[in-house]
Amino acid sequence: MTVYPIQATFTRGELAPELHGRVDIDHYRMGLARCENFYVLKQGGIRRRSGTVFVAEVKNSNDACRLFPFAFNESQAYAIEHGNGYCRFFALDGQVFNGGAPYEIPSPFALNDLDAIDYTQSADVLYMTHGSYAPRELRRASETSWAFSQYDFQDGPYLSENTTSTTLTPAETGHITPQMTGAATPSGTVTSGGGTQPYRIFNRDKSENITIDGGSHGFVQYQFPGGTRKVADAYWITSSSNAAQHGDYFTQWEFQGSNDGTNWVTLDSRDGETGWSGSETRYYEFDNDVAYEHYRLNFSGGGGADGVNTNVAELAIHQKASDQTPFDLTASSTAGINDGTGFQTSDVGRLIRLLGGDGVWRWAEITGRTSTTIVKIRLHGQALPDTSPIVTWALGAWSHESGWPHSVGFYQERLAFGRTYAQPRTVWLSKSLQFNSFGESEPVIASDGMSITMTGGHLNAISFIREGGDLVIGTSGSMRTLGPASTAEAFSSTNIQQRQQTTTGAAPIRPVTVGNTIIYGGFHKSALHEFSFSFDVNGYLSPELTVLSSHAFKAGISFLAYQEFPDGIIWCGLDDGTLTATTYDKAQKVVGISRHRIAGGQAGKTGTVESACIVPVENGDRLWMIVRRTINGQTRRFVEYLEMPFDGADVSEGIFLDCAVTIDSGGPVTTVNGAGHLEGLTIGVFADGVDLGDAVVSGGVFSLPGGIEASRITYGLRYESYAETLRMAQTGNRDGASIGRRARLVSVALDLMETGYIKAGSKARQFDYLFRRTDENLGSERELHTGFKTLSSEDHWSNGGVVVLRSDRAYPATIRSIVASVEGEP
Repeated sequence: MTVYPIQATFTRGELAPELHGRVDIDHYRMGLARCENFYVLKQGGIRRRSGTVFVAEVKNSNDACRLFPFAFNESQAYAIEHGNGYCRFFALDGQVFNGGAPYEIPSPFALNDLDAIDYTQSADVLYMTHGSYAPRELRRASETSWAFSQYDFQDGPYLSENTTSTTLTPAETGHITPQMTGAATPSGTVTSGGGTQPYRIFNRDKSENITIDGGSHGFVQYQFPGGTRKVADAYWITSSSNAAQHGDYFTQWEFQGSNDGTNWVTLDSRDGETGWSGSETRYYEFDNDVAYEHYRLNFSGGGGADGVNTNVAELAIHQKASDQTPFDLTASSTAGINDGTGFQTSDVGRLIRLLGGDGVWRWAEITGRTSTTIVKIRLHGQALPDTSPIVTWALGAWSHESGWPHSVGFYQERLAFGRTYAQPRTVWLSKSLQFNSFGESEPVIASDGMSITMTGGHLNAISFIREGGDLVIGTSGSMRTLGPASTAEAFSSTNIQQRQQTTTGAAPIRPVTVGNTIIYGGFHKSALHEFSFSFDVNGYLSPELTVLSSHAFKAGISFLAYQEFPDGIIWCGLDDGTLTATTYDKAQKVVGISRHRIAGGQAGKTGTVESACIVPVENGDRLWMIVRRTINGQTRRFVEYLEMPFDGADVSEGIFLDCAVTIDSGGPVTTVNGAGHLEGLTIGVFADGVDLGDAVVSGGVFSLPGGIEASRITYGLRYESYAETLRMAQTGNRDGASIGRRARLVSVALDLMETGYIKAGSKARQFDYLFRRTDENLGSERELHTGFKTLSSEDHWSNGGVVVLRSDRAYPATIRSIVASVEGEP
């Protein structure tokens, strides 16, 4: 009996061997037994992948490297070669040079730590994290101006407040003025527009009632001695302690600075400051980086209802931390500090939060360490009221002692970090639109920074964080979300909800986002999962995406990269150096798996893809790779990119060789120079639209096969594209009975699109389709074929009616469908 099965779609790609007998399911009719160096099209066909383009050898081929993407826009997008203590840059089609040499900058990261770096980008800044390093920023100013700097985090985050009896005593308060005992003592000069003993406003006594002026307007100012200048960035005012007279407060003023006492610059202004109570303190901050010799409070509203006698108790001006001389902070014991070991040298740069005697938090950075109980600090925020021992304090959450963040991402206009060694289940979010600040106000406001530790359910270390409708947190034992409890209010520490969504763990591999779905590697690195919201269950689900092709991921996933345009492919690097491609379209239910082997340095050998990233270009998304090969007995690592899919316009511009180079000689030539990166190898030669055959590179030179002359020449390593159908006899017996019967392939018809060469037939033998005839002019460009081609097959009865497709020639090939003629036993 002869049947004529048709396979009109391949959208499931290569199916696992366990499914090769499942003729009863629809996936069988959409799958393949093997799909290598072909990939699945969302429209249903399969297409031969393009070749890879050689760009440059890495700086040191003996060391592994990693590629990072940096995309400002389609014309300012880069692949960054990150090696042992350095970075080099690739833009569009080539390496970035400066002064005739590859442009390079130093990097703080060591070779063995590159694989564990996480990153996220905002405009011209790439934020990078690693649990053993303080977070870094890689900033781009121009194509040849890049620099690393340490991420300058401010006012947090912090560990829990100290619960031991240890107190911290500051040697200074951060006031810009000394504690004045007279108008010119101990130093500097205090003047005012009136009043009695105005210097007392700077004497650190909040219990006084000082008349600054007999009316409703005036000023009080301080001048540093000897032309000294200092930078102020905050101040606080305490109203009169006399409850009967506290209505005589300031209500409107300007805080000003000057360097000549005549020309004043307003640094801060206030209006409508009413409703003071006795001895009330109000705090004000402003941005300022300029040092001034004179500071004054120039008020134009005060004196109460009668406009007579403006009174105040204290004015405290804070000296900007960066302008301070560091001073001692002394601990009463080591308890509560680094698990009882006290301050360490590695604490330099760490933050510490201090609750002053006035009930207001300040923060400081440790600038030096004297002993286990004494450190030097610079004080931020507001000046302390005094130097009394501080009982309530908290050490910074990030340090060499407690660890640094492993993960980084953005969520709702906040920069988010996750996981340290000391707090493996904690996420920290910056202030809204202030990516360097984690401060918390009192009372709390919606834009404050946040610190959230995962609670309940499977509690495991964070593997990654990713922005979605909620902040998605992948852990080794579960998938969790963090977001607002009420969507009617701003996301904040008072409007927050965390949930465990699934118990499917995640590997510490950067996931990819496709639409509103996050694709991530499972905990064992042997499967992909999709994490998305389901309205059917009113929650998130994370089913295994690759369950039908699980064999293709057994080597272990090492990285993921999503090439959205043109074909919607999730590229997955495996630990054995090969790639899998998952063509993914959730709306069309397309999950097509294919496997890809980049050509190696010898025939039959596969190159090892060690790293990859996606960088957008004007006509799509480009996959960049670092490929390791053994060439001439030496390890060579090359930066290459996968050529964009052939568009059918000009066959001479297609690239279907790996590690390929294209030259336009400007005129006919028979030899090519500059091929030293493929020294000693047999290469394929494609010239003026024709695959001429093979040549051998010697001394960086090769001759075109057959002495042919050509102008546009592409040369590189050949690779084979191979596709094999499942047994096609199921059409005649939908119950599967034909599976156990002998069958043979009689003929095969391929529906081709823009195809230059393909071999097709049975597993035993394939015949050339669209091959050159002997009477053709080899110098003419190959014509591409679209439509059906039919070929008789010489098959054995034992082959089961399997169709095999192969190509190792430098031509495109797209198969839209296969119609087979299969003869089976009755």
